[in-house]
Amino acid sequence: MRDRLRTTGGWDVCIVVDAQRVVLGLVSSSALSGDPSVPVEDVMESAPTTFRPNLGIAEMPDYLGKQPIPQAVITTSDGVLIGLWLRQAVGPHPPAGSG
Repeated sequence: MRDRLRTTGGWDVCIVVDAQRVVLGLVSSSALSGDPSVPVEDVMESAPTTFRPNLGIAEMPDYLGKQPIPQAVITTSDGVLIGLWLRQAVGPHPPAGSG
């Protein structure tokens, strides 16, 4: 996984899923810089904040405005991975109801 993350062209996070694609956690590229024998579960951020796909960017909770998170995991209500929202790719948006 360490080598794949290095060769993905600028990605700095890896989403860890189980066999059914249910999100288990996130692993940052910096977490992978340590001992390669350490299991992924020991370096991943468990139970990351997730959002549903029907939520518009401007409608995301104030949480995104208050928390300096660079990305948000998008899942189904059952936790199955759909995608990753990257703040840098979308840019700033006004809060819901502001315009």
